[in-house]
Amino acid sequence: MMVKMRRRFDGNALLYYTLLVLVLCSYSIPIYMGITLTIPVTSNLTTWALNILVVAILITTLKPVWNWVQPRVHHLVYAMDDPQLEMMGQMSSSLASTSPEESMLSTIAETIARTVKLPYVQLKTANGTTATYGTPRNGSELTHIEITYRKEVVGWLDVASRLPKVPLSSSEYTLLNSLARQVGITLHAAHTSEALQAAREQLVLTREEERRRIRRDLHDGLGPTLASLRMQLSAARRLIRANPDEAEQLLDELRDDISTATADIRRLVYELRPPMLDELGLVVAIRNFKLGDAPLQLEVIAPEPMPRLSAAVEVAVYRIAGEAIHNVVKHAGATTCVVEIQIEPGQLTLSVTDDGHTLPTGHTTGIGLHSMHERAAELGGTFSIQPATAGGTHVVVCLPLES
Repeated sequence: MMVKMRRRFDGNALLYYTLLVLVLCSYSIPIYMGITLTIPVTSNLTTWALNILVVAILITTLKPVWNWVQPRVHHLVYAMDDPQLEMMGQMSSSLASTSPEESMLSTIAETIARTVKLPYVQLKTANGTTATYGTPRNGSELTHIEITYRKEVVGWLDVASRLPKVPLSSSEYTLLNSLARQVGITLHAAHTSEALQAAREQLVLTREEERRRIRRDLHDGLGPTLASLRMQLSAARRLIRANPDEAEQLLDELRDDISTATADIRRLVYELRPPMLDELGLVVAIRNFKLGDAPLQLEVIAPEPMPRLSAAVEVAVYRIAGEAIHNVVKHAGATTCVVEIQIEPGQLTLSVTDDGHTLPTGHTTGIGLHSMHERAAELGGTFSIQPATAGGTHVVVCLPLES
């Protein structure tokens, strides 16, 4: 209700109707005075009849006068909104042809300065990128405006007044604040686009590095092993009649080498995707983590039946849970560890809680924690680690799910 009342009785509307009344009165009163002074009142034309004549003339002529006056008064009163609309149009058309952040900021600063006719405009983003247009005049007052997006500061706008020691008017300040909100949306969109591009580039680099590593492992490890097996097999074939004992010994060595090659292949396959995920499923695979001789009771809580997850999310949950459990076994000295998987619309939450040692003050992130954080970030998720309420450590990972 408050918003409606403000819009109904704002200053522009009051000025608009006041001017309409004044213009119509300035038209009607001279007509009335002219008719009453030109046509004298006689016995044949009484006062009320004269009034009826005046009203009839006004009714006849008022409609075309209204049609002519009303749009002109409206344009006069609401012309103050035109600079903002013009600026929005100029800014939109200019930004459509610029993509790099620095070019975009320069375009915004120049558009604001030229349209509002300001001598100096500086635009600075939260990541430190700055663009300026013009030069502040001696004695000009600088106005500082925060640029926000959803209550988050994404930049700052500094503008200089036109005249020395004369600040901007309230209407200009309101206009710039309105523009700052629009600029905030633009800056946030640009930052999101750049972050997405950086994530894509990092994903490509990571994928290529993984391919290079697999190629190196195959070329330097499995390739020579298979070549050696072939030579051993040829040697055994030559010796099988001439020296059966030596051939048998060579075949035993060949068997051991084949076992080693098989283990290498399994390792490569495991690094691509743990076979246990396909053989047992995610929940059972986590329950079957090898704890060694640690006196740790592992409990896994998950929805039943477990909904189908994408391959990337499934592997990430398995790897992160495995790393967290490994840290509990190695560092926490805990007796119990609870792994819980919660599925909500659009999100999976993985939590790993133990009753061991709490995190030391000022602890540094090791390779394991960094790896868990990276795996979550690769899928657009979040990772956090903090002391548990009842002692121990609490790891929480949130991953987005496809709808």
